[in-house]
Amino acid sequence: MRALALALALACVNVFLWFVRNLARPLRARWRAKERLRALVVLGSGGHTSEMLSLLERLPADSYAPRTYVVARTDDKSASKALERERRLSGASASVVRIGRAREVGQSFLTSAATTAFALVEAVAVVRRCAPDVVFCNGPGTCVPVVFAAMLRRALGWSTPAVIFVESACRTRTLSLTGKILYHLRCADAMCVMWEGVHERYPRTDFIGRAF
Repeated sequence: MRALALALALACVNVFLWFVRNLARPLRARWRAKERLRALVVLGSGGHTSEMLSLLERLPADSYAPRTYVVARTDDKSASKALERERRLSGASASVVRIGRAREVGQSFLTSAATTAFALVEAVAVVRRCAPDVVFCNGPGTCVPVVFAAMLRRALGWSTPAVIFVESACRTRTLSLTGKILYHLRCADAMCVMWEGVHERYPRTDFIGRAF
């Protein structure tokens, strides 16, 4: 059963890849001329959330607004940290939305297929409702359905956000599993890494140095 589930998952990925590569239209650049960009920020848990919030501190809040934070339904701490940050920003415009995790730690491949499908459906609804200009993510598996939802819109020729992936600072030699998925499927418009060794191993990434 595990082999069958894995084969089905790979088949779905291959179909999605063919769909994006053959039918996707070029990224629409209308958002580049905007003074404000609607931002969708995917938070993981623990270190991922801390890193992403630290990265956001380096960006002008007024230029990326309103902000919508996407967190896993079982992750209460990340939502609290995001809202706490927003309360410190004068006149901040932000909200939090929750989706299911694509895969919990230790979850079997068989059940992961179902939870990933449900998470993707929820992510499609979130991207459609929020209509972001840019998606920021930095490693948690929660971001995969959100990025796939953005790519699906791109494949259909609809207005689509730019996807910016910043790999976690703890990945000093290789990309995370999420990073590898987005890198090999070419789902991100920019993939930033903080260590030269990772950039050398994955040349299509952008080396930005230690961000914090």
